[in-house]
Amino acid sequence: MNPPRTKVHVFIISDSTGLTAERVIQAALVQFKQISPVFKRFPYIQTKEQIGNILGKAEKLNAIVIYSLVSPELRKWLRSENKTRDMHSYDLLGPLLDRMGKHWNMIPAFAPGLLKGVREESVRLAEAIDFTLRHDDGQGIETLGHADLIILGISRTSKTPTSLYISCNEHLKVANVPIIPNIDPPKKIFTLKRRKVGLSIAPDRLAFIRQKRLKYAGPTEYVDIGSIRKELAYCDSIFDRIQGLEVVDVTYSSIEEIAGKIV
Repeated sequence: MNPPRTKVHVFIISDSTGLTAERVIQAALVQFKQISPVFKRFPYIQTKEQIGNILGKAEKLNAIVIYSLVSPELRKWLRSENKTRDMHSYDLLGPLLDRMGKHWNMIPAFAPGLLKGVREESVRLAEAIDFTLRHDDGQGIETLGHADLIILGISRTSKTPTSLYISCNEHLKVANVPIIPNIDPPKKIFTLKRRKVGLSIAPDRLAFIRQKRLKYAGPTEYVDIGSIRKELAYCDSIFDRIQGLEVVDVTYSSIEEIAGKIV
């Protein structure tokens, strides 16, 4: 039978979320099998008064205090408080910043929350790309209202690569919807209060692009210049019905240029 473990209160003080500090101290304390830690995180701490209140609670519970504070002033103040109180505290970030600063002969930025900002940006990028992939070529109509941008156009007007380029570089959730001859687009296209962009192109240029795509398939209506003109005329009629739609000419533009015009 294993002996009972000692309950230990662990207070984590951070000027950001404190999540990283909590994971680090968890990784350390799991090595002590006799201890059963109880974690209490205090995020976004910015003043000595806030820290003083937390230290008072820590004293009453005989808690250990782990602090991850970027501010040299707050770290220095907390160290001095530790000497006057009946408690134990550990500086998680300060010694590392000091040693690295000396190693590279540099001064740290001392800006709280930078790691959180990087993580949030990465999450936004992943969410944007995932959304854009799930809303390619008319997919995901039921959640079209969550898009930051909706791109419309007929086949081979660069809807998909433009959507992905904007998503990757601007972190926007982009949906693209094809305009198919003689078929009304989803009704949501006409009612959603989202930014909408229509892609237009010269008929001869579109014929050339499609012919390159189907050069081994033989002549079809898909590459016939007369059919293409009718297709573009139908597309224009749809564009005219969409209030607030912006039209971008993509005739001789690269994906980067098209995205630049839209953004």
